[in-house]
Amino acid sequence: MSFEFDPDALRRIRLERGLSQGKLAAKVGRQATDISQIERGRRGLTVATLAAIADALDAPMDDFIKSADDRELVSA
Repeated sequence: MSFEFDPDALRRIRLERGLSQGKLAAKVGRQATDISQIERGRRGLTVATLAAIADALDAPMDDFIKSADDRELVSA
């Protein structure tokens, strides 16, 4: 089983916390455009960045991870 980052989860959790991309970016020391690109799946991220995002959103890192097997089931 393999796992991958779920950009949709980032957007959903960020919105649930009432944060704009700019405010989240400021909390993690990134640019708002970086957060936008990460949410659209156009930019990868390091484990350190994911940890910083999870910390800023007060969410476990697991909330941002999906099984590649789940993705295959959805697209089937």
